[in-house]
Amino acid sequence: MPDKALITKPINQPTEILSQLHSGQLLRVDGCRGSALIICHRHHAELAGPGAGIGSLFDINCSRVIPIGNPVVVCPESRAERQKAYEIRQQWIRFTQKAMEYCVPLQRARIIVVLFEKYFGVEATAQMPDEILAQLVGVLPKTILMARRATSQPCESTPRQSTVKVLSLTEG
Repeated sequence: MPDKALITKPINQPTEILSQLHSGQLLRVDGCRGSALIICHRHHAELAGPGAGIGSLFDINCSRVIPIGNPVVVCPESRAERQKAYEIRQQWIRFTQKAMEYCVPLQRARIIVVLFEKYFGVEATAQMPDEILAQLVGVLPKTILMARRATSQPCESTPRQSTVKVLSLTEG
C-alpha cells in the first residue's frame, strides 16, 4: 500500500465521503467525541467514530453514509496510523455489539438507544431515523420506535438505563 494519500484535504460532506468509500481507499474518521459516521450496507449498518478506519475493502459496497455531529474524514498517512485506525474500528464494532448481547429484539433496541443517548446526546439520538438504528442491531424500525417510547418508562424485562455499561473505546 502506498504511503501517499490519494486525498490531501479533509472531507466532511456525506456525498464526498461516500464517493471516497467507493474508491477503496482507507480513510479515518477525525473529529471530537460526539462525532461519528454510520456506514449503511445492504442489510446492516456500522458505526465508526473518531479514529476509526473506514473504506478499504470493508465499505466499498456501502450505500449510504450518515454523519453524526461534525465528523471529518482524513487519510491516515503512516502504516502505524492505518493500523491504529483498524484497531479503533474494531472497538467501535464492539461498542455496538454491547446491544447485541441481548436476544430479545426490544432489549437490543433499547440498549442501542441508551448507548446513543449517552455517547451522542439525546438530541442527536432523537434525530436519528429508526431505520438506521434498527440496522445497527438487527431489529425492525418499529422496535426502535417502541424502545424510544420505553426509555422513559423502565420495566423489569429490560435493563434499566443505569445498569447499562457504556463500553469505553479505550478498553481492549
